[in-house]
Amino acid sequence: MTPDDPQPYIDAADKIVSQLSDQVKLLYPSKMWDKISPRLFATFWSLSAADIILPSKRYTSEIARIEGLIKTVNDNDELAQRRKDKDIERHKDMISKLKEEHKSQETNHKLVLARLEAEKDVWFASSNSSKVDAIMQFLQVCIIQRSMFTASDAIYCAKFVELCHNMQSSNFSTLIYFDRIFSDVSHIVTNCTDNEASRYGRFLCETLKGIARWHKEKTLYEKECGKSPGFVHIIRGDPSGDGEKRIEKYLDYENFRHVCCKWHFKLTKAMVFCFDSKDYSQIRNGLTVLNKILPEFPVVLNLAQALEKRIAKVKEEEKTARPDLYALAMGYSAQLNSRRHTFIAEEKFHHVEKKPADSNTSRNSSPARKDKRADPKRRDEIESEKKRRREEDAKKEGERKSAEKKLKADSSPKTKANGVRERDAETDESRSKIRKK
Repeated sequence: MTPDDPQPYIDAADKIVSQLSDQVKLLYPSKMWDKISPRLFATFWSLSAADIILPSKRYTSEIARIEGLIKTVNDNDELAQRRKDKDIERHKDMISKLKEEHKSQETNHKLVLARLEAEKDVWFASSNSSKVDAIMQFLQVCIIQRSMFTASDAIYCAKFVELCHNMQSSNFSTLIYFDRIFSDVSHIVTNCTDNEASRYGRFLCETLKGIARWHKEKTLYEKECGKSPGFVHIIRGDPSGDGEKRIEKYLDYENFRHVCCKWHFKLTKAMVFCFDSKDYSQIRNGLTVLNKILPEFPVVLNLAQALEKRIAKVKEEEKTARPDLYALAMGYSAQLNSRRHTFIAEEKFHHVEKKPADSNTSRNSSPARKDKRADPKRRDEIESEKKRRREEDAKKEGERKSAEKKLKADSSPKTKANGVRERDAETDESRSKIRKK
């Protein structure tokens, strides 16, 4: 089996995957297979990072490093010739092994890609479910679970999705996938252990790295995503004409930048939710995830400032209550400050429409009004007017206090007693008049 003729490998792999597919159908309810194919499940869990990732640059750099060691040994006159020959032979043997390993990895990589290319169209092609349902099921039983196993599995999950996008798998929406990933962060982080949160953070970092590539370069975005079915964001029917006309709108570059900002905002909101919960596990896992994604997030200045405020609050509240959380927050805060020079304003991250100026604001900031305030004569008139108003207010306050004082005097016990005596005297006088009559 060679990369030039991958068909024997594809046939052998198809036979094995078909058997696995029949067995995995028994693991889950039948309704699950209406959303994703059993072949996708079997393929995803049977491959590893070495099958779909070819680190050619790493092999090249390592070989160059060893060749540099050989040159250093040759130039070292202090070593004996026998020692030189032995070291050089050892280094050359290592180079030959690396080249052989690289060639073997490259052959396997090409065969695996040929196999995936042959079966990509059956992974999500189900007429009984929508794209959202298929993506949600794929995340639940494949991506989220495996991304927490090991660090290499976390990278594998991100790269597998990248392959699905590049190969343009039928019914796979890259936009919906990214949207769901950043919408459910807080729920996933809540239920993680410390190690799982670390691996999940590595997965998010790899995902953000792929998005950042497209965000930075318009030409790269248009080449890899501009006409990709995974970036169709509107599909609507037009009943006019002979039949229903399907219109597909691809997400343009500027709108993609808007969506990227929305995903960053969702991720910030999820982290803020964890810190505001006061729950130990959520705060710890949130800080662990933020440490792992620090090379790619935050990027936008106002989102970074929102995180800084929450981190400062965590440090203040946990300094004596939970010192381990305080130490984590201090470490992340220091790293965040060291990256402050990389933050950019939101206007540079995506296009922001300027809001029309408020009428009151424009009126207060008009040049004529500024000139009046700057005029010394006008300023004296304003001050004298303020002084007159203060004197009037003081006069009214004095009148109000004197009226209250008079009212209290009228309602005092002594006044009431005098009134009772006067009424008694009038009553006695009336009685005496009646007797005389």
